[in-house]
Amino acid sequence: MLKLLLLLCVLFMLNAAWIVGRKIYKAQRHLARQRPEKPAQISSMTEQEVIEQEQQVHLVDAYELELFDDVAQLFFQQQVHIENRAQAEQLQQELLQKMPMHSGTQIRQMDLGEWSIFWNFYDQSLEYYVGRYGVFYAHVDRFGEEHRHEIRRELLHSDCA
Repeated sequence: MLKLLLLLCVLFMLNAAWIVGRKIYKAQRHLARQRPEKPAQISSMTEQEVIEQEQQVHLVDAYELELFDDVAQLFFQQQVHIENRAQAEQLQQELLQKMPMHSGTQIRQMDLGEWSIFWNFYDQSLEYYVGRYGVFYAHVDRFGEEHRHEIRRELLHSDCA
């Protein structure tokens, strides 16, 4: 009786191993069919492709770079202090109208009621961040230098939970 039970266990284990092996084989075969065939030889970039990539470089006038920095500098001088989201959208549009044409912007909502307005123009950026500890400005100018300004908020001990 014991030999019969052992024989059944061994047969059961062999059957399970065969099923698992078959599923692995089918999955690999399916992935091989789905995968696109690789080219036999990876060629280096041709001269024409290099020229096309060089043509994709964006030409930006110097005055546009200066304009973005000037708008950011004026924004820093105004020391805007708003915490209302509706006013933030109005501020976002006002500044965007003064910036160069290809500037981008977005309002990001974060945890704990914090949010920020972010403007960018190629490698330049300006951010107005409203957080739990105050209002923070950050600007990366056309030379890659970062400028910061903060208006800190005093917290009560009950806020530090």
